[in-house]
Amino acid sequence: MKKFAKIINEETKACEIGLGTNIAFYASIGMTEMEVEQAYNGGWYLKGYAPQKPQEVKEQEVRAVRNSYLQATDIYMLIDFPVSDAEREEYKAYRRYLRDYTTQENWWNKEPEGFEKWKEVISNDEQ
Repeated sequence: MKKFAKIINEETKACEIGLGTNIAFYASIGMTEMEVEQAYNGGWYLKGYAPQKPQEVKEQEVRAVRNSYLQATDIYMLIDFPVSDAEREEYKAYRRYLRDYTTQENWWNKEPEGFEKWKEVISNDEQ
C-alpha cells in the first residue's frame, strides 16, 4: 500500500509513516510516497522487507487455538454431561485430532479446525 514514508534504517528498510493527506507537511519532514507494508509486530517496512513471523510465535499462536478447542470440549468428557454415547465418541475423536495436531508436517502454518468444520471434513472424507 502506498503511504507517505521515510526509511529510518537502510539495512532493514524500516520506515516511519505518515497517516494523512498533507503532502506539503510530509515533504517538509523528508517523507515521500512509497510502497510499504506492516510487519507482524506492527512495524512498517518498505514493501518486500517486512520480517516474517518467527516459527516459534506461529507455534504458540496455533497451540493457543488448539488448547482453547480442547478446553471448550472438556465438558463433553464428563460422564454425567447430557450427550449421547455417539456424540461423546465424536468429541473423543475430535480431541484426539487436536492432541495429534502438532505431529503433522508444518502444523504451525494453519490453525486446527473447529468441531463443526472438523465434522464436515471427516464426513466428506468418508464419502
